[in-house]
Amino acid sequence: MNIIFIHKKWAKPLHIDLHGRRVWGMLAALVLLPVLIGAGVSRLTARPALPTVNAARQRELQAQVQLMSQHLAEMQAHMARLDALGQHLVESNNIQSSEFDFHKKPPMGGPASRSLSLSNEALLQSRLQSLSAAMDYRDAQLEALDSILRQRRQDDPSRLLTSMPVRQGIETSPFGYRSDPFNGRVSFHPGIDFAAAEGSGVYATAGGVVTWAGARSGYGNLVEINHGDGVLTHYGHCRDVSVHLGEVVSRGQLIAHVGSTGRSTGPHLHYEVVRNGEPVDPANFIVSTLVRR
Repeated sequence: MNIIFIHKKWAKPLHIDLHGRRVWGMLAALVLLPVLIGAGVSRLTARPALPTVNAARQRELQAQVQLMSQHLAEMQAHMARLDALGQHLVESNNIQSSEFDFHKKPPMGGPASRSLSLSNEALLQSRLQSLSAAMDYRDAQLEALDSILRQRRQDDPSRLLTSMPVRQGIETSPFGYRSDPFNGRVSFHPGIDFAAAEGSGVYATAGGVVTWAGARSGYGNLVEINHGDGVLTHYGHCRDVSVHLGEVVSRGQLIAHVGSTGRSTGPHLHYEVVRNGEPVDPANFIVSTLVRR
């Protein structure tokens, strides 16, 4: 193919001889040139991309912080119960020793250093570690106190549980194996049932600290009191509860009212004594004035 360019100022025409390869090369250049120019302009005018936030990782960190916050709150509540229990045992047994002052913080110290700015996660972790160390210190205090009280009582809890849980009523089911009132099968009954008028008072059989106050599976509304020396008492199926978690109660104090909540066939109080994690017969520790059926 020949292309001829003619101009009046030129001495002679300009001839361009195009063969097949030249034709395709020029056509390709004409097509690609605008594309290349546009790509270059776009690259020059484009803004630098901002770093993307990993949403999944952020949610994971938030979940960890929430879990740590919940754990911290639970540990603080447990610490408050330990302090209340320890202080009650000290005061009720008239122990005069600064070693068992449960109002004081654990002794600690060290040289002053530059304060650090911590993230929420690191700050929670630091508080958890401090609280864990304080709880270890309280546990050591309680163990030493328990040793002293054990010697005083000569390992005889019958001197501790000296009061009845109800004022009037009838013992309807003793401690031990019995026929289950719901299915008739032989089962172990870990306490004593006292039939009493609904709404009548339920009383602490000894002084201690409330370690449960509310609903529990099978028991309905339950009050649990820690008396120290590994001894707990349970008061189940209550209509309502008159004490709160961590409260220090005294022997004979009103703690609830008789009801029929939970796994119950009628208004009564289910009373348990637990020692070192094992249920024991409450009849060994209380002097019953109630009529036995």
